[in-house]
Amino acid sequence: MNSNFELAKERMKNINLENSGMDKPSYAILVTEFIRRGNIFLDFNSKDDNRRAVFNAAEIIKCDIPAHIKEECNGLVNANVDWVTEYLCNFHLEWAYVVDKQMPIALQFHDLYDPIIKLFERGGRISYHHNELVCGKHAWPRNSGAINRELSPQDIRDEVLDALDKENIE
Repeated sequence: MNSNFELAKERMKNINLENSGMDKPSYAILVTEFIRRGNIFLDFNSKDDNRRAVFNAAEIIKCDIPAHIKEECNGLVNANVDWVTEYLCNFHLEWAYVVDKQMPIALQFHDLYDPIIKLFERGGRISYHHNELVCGKHAWPRNSGAINRELSPQDIRDEVLDALDKENIE
């Protein structure tokens, strides 16, 4: 069985970060679900309510990532992408490493970065603009603590997202 870190590395290798697709309805679902999961994680692990939507979960739980793992993560992410994408890809890879270390909080939130990586896999991109996290024509406050934590979990299976995108093209 492959480790989470190995699977995350393969996933990153298969993403063409230089290609971005047209704005699709599924992109907003994926970003919202990423922020929702992040808020729940931060509720357990951070006292600060001035939260950023883009955060390093491994750092928050004070898990030291070995230098050779950090180098490997950095080597997998194309240097020609914007900083938000670069950071999130690296944070995802580091988190997969932490999950493999069987830390209870990591096991509980093993799929923390899955929605945002799925966004990248589907051609979506995010950026910061005027203190907002932007994806296509949608924007979310930079302080993710301002976003309602009571949102229902979103179904982010590919078949559901594909159907949503197809429904809005026709």
